[in-house]
Amino acid sequence: MTQRSRTIFLGRIALLSFVTAVCLVSACSEKQRIPDAFIGTWQSDEALTLASLDNSKSVTSADIEIFSDNFFGKRVIIYRARELKSYWVGEEWVGVKQDDEWYPYDIVASGPDFMTLRYPANEYSEVEEKTWRLDGELIYVEEPRWDFREYYRRIGD
Repeated sequence: MTQRSRTIFLGRIALLSFVTAVCLVSACSEKQRIPDAFIGTWQSDEALTLASLDNSKSVTSADIEIFSDNFFGKRVIIYRARELKSYWVGEEWVGVKQDDEWYPYDIVASGPDFMTLRYPANEYSEVEEKTWRLDGELIYVEEPRWDFREYYRRIGD
């Protein structure tokens, strides 16, 4: 191998290493944040969620009766760039006051109008994975078990 060939070869390796590093940093930084539109404080919207529930083919009339009794509309979720908290208005959540606990989440996938997160489901460290979507000024999560959407309305930054 001539000196010129060796220089070209090493230059290509350096360029490839640089491009790979830029791609990895870009991918990692994208994975670390949810879309900005989701960051803030959201409260369950009872009327829209119940309307979605009414259109579900998987929900029984007994389920609708249970869910219609002030079940929706109380949950508040606060999303930060790398953590969340959730509580119910007027109640403590699993014995923890609303300002006490923040939980990290893993971003499974995201785009400008959706995010799929993996996060603690309860105090027993069970984990759930949910996809949240933007719908105008609202966000919603689909509940596959009952085939409906729970809608949330922004109430703060």
